[in-house]
Amino acid sequence: MEKYKVCPNCGEHNSPIFIECSNCGTDLMSVKVVDEATENIIYEPETEETMVKICECGAENPPAARKCSVCDEDISDILPTPKTEDCCKQYAFCEISGAYTYDIPNDTEIILGRENVLKEYISDKSYVSRSHAKIIAKGGKIYITNLSGTNFTYVNNEKISNDTPTLLKPDDEIGLGGCISNGNRQELAVYLVVREK
Repeated sequence: MEKYKVCPNCGEHNSPIFIECSNCGTDLMSVKVVDEATENIIYEPETEETMVKICECGAENPPAARKCSVCDEDISDILPTPKTEDCCKQYAFCEISGAYTYDIPNDTEIILGRENVLKEYISDKSYVSRSHAKIIAKGGKIYITNLSGTNFTYVNNEKISNDTPTLLKPDDEIGLGGCISNGNRQELAVYLVVREK
C-alpha cells in the first residue's frame, strides 16, 4: 500500500521523503507518514490554544506553514503564537456620504466593480473598472488587491499593489478609481470607508 504525507495546510499527498509540501511549501517534518487505511486517523494533541504564524501582512497561517497563504512571503523563520479570538469580527464598506453600506461576509472572496459586487450603486462611476478590486475576508481580517490596470485602487490615498494584498483596518478609506487631490475627491470614482460591525 502506498505511503505518503498529507499536508496539514492544503491536503496535498506528498512523498514520505518530502520535508515540505510540493503544492504550498508547508513544513512536513513533523507530519506522520500514512497510507489509505490510516489517513483518516488524526492525531491532534489536546491543547487549549491554537497556534498560528502571523505574517508581516497580518495574515494568520498554520503553525507548520513556510509561506504566507495571503501574500506568499517566506514565514519559515516566524515562531508560532497563540491564535487571537478575532475570527468573529465583521466588517462593512460604507460609501463616504453614507448613501449605502455593504456587509462583508466572513471567509469569502469578492470582486468590487461596475459588473460585480456593488454594481447597483457604482454602475455610473466610469473611473471604476468592471472588475476593479478583490476583497479577501479571512480569519477576522480583510485584505484588498487592485485588479484595475487603468484607474487603480487607493487605501488612505496611497496607491496599492496589484500583486500583494493590503490589510484593511477600521476607518481606512478605499478609493476605487480615484484619490484625493487638493482636498477634493474625483466625482466619477467611488470612496468607501471600512467599518467594524
